[in-house]
Amino acid sequence: MTSSASAGPGGAVGRLRAKRAADLNRRSREREARWRNQRYSVPYPTDGPKITLGVAWAAAATAAALRSWPALLALAGAVAVVAGLQTGHAWAKHTTSDRRMVAVLAGIVAAGAAAGTLGLGIAVCLSVIASLGFAAFGVTHRVRSANERRDAVLRLAEVTIRSSVPAGIAAGSLAALADVDSGAALTLIVLISAYEAGDFLIGTGSANAVEGPVAGIVSLAVVAFGFFLFYPGPLGGEAFPLFAALAALCAPVGQIAASAVLPRGDAWAPALRRLDSYLLAAPLFVLLL
Repeated sequence: MTSSASAGPGGAVGRLRAKRAADLNRRSREREARWRNQRYSVPYPTDGPKITLGVAWAAAATAAALRSWPALLALAGAVAVVAGLQTGHAWAKHTTSDRRMVAVLAGIVAAGAAAGTLGLGIAVCLSVIASLGFAAFGVTHRVRSANERRDAVLRLAEVTIRSSVPAGIAAGSLAALADVDSGAALTLIVLISAYEAGDFLIGTGSANAVEGPVAGIVSLAVVAFGFFLFYPGPLGGEAFPLFAALAALCAPVGQIAASAVLPRGDAWAPALRRLDSYLLAAPLFVLLL
């Protein structure tokens, strides 16, 4: 009787564990299928030290913002360069791309913020011109007809621009924001970090594309409420809720924009994913301030 009774609960526990494992595997397959089938999907891969890297990035960005805007420019600019390398590499699997050129141009755009918002705008224009020139000289020997050459030039220029400029603008705008108002930059970093934490923690276990961003927005709202009560100054007391709402809107849209930058939403570009929530939020905060 004792042996039979022991075997019963043990068998039940084993079946429960097997059911949980099967459910986790099913949800994982559903998530991966969604990433593959949706062009603008936002993946939540859990392999590797994802949480550690995310926390390290948030801590480093916060420390840099507290120190000085050049420190934040150096940190964000380095991430933009790596994002350019990874994005260019992702595109090279589908079409002609040069990841080294993309990385250089992303760094140039970000570095333009050293001269303020005007410098950032000039750097963007120079990057676009450089991309066109690089494309014009880079495909000369690869095609025969004029139409093929024109299409190849435009395609290479497009890939180079979309792979370099967004990451550079995100990094440069974050530094330019810190130059305008270090408190505003720090506030944005904390708000976006709260969003990314909630989004990742819930999104990794979700079988749909909605729960993660909703959790991120809720997390951001909780932190924003704390800022509003105790530290609303950098963004103006009455205007702060509007800035917080803008950050909550721009964070998930920025993630989708990063997927649009890549050849596929699930393409490997972790450095770009460090900046994706800032792609729209940082430039808009700079413009509004």
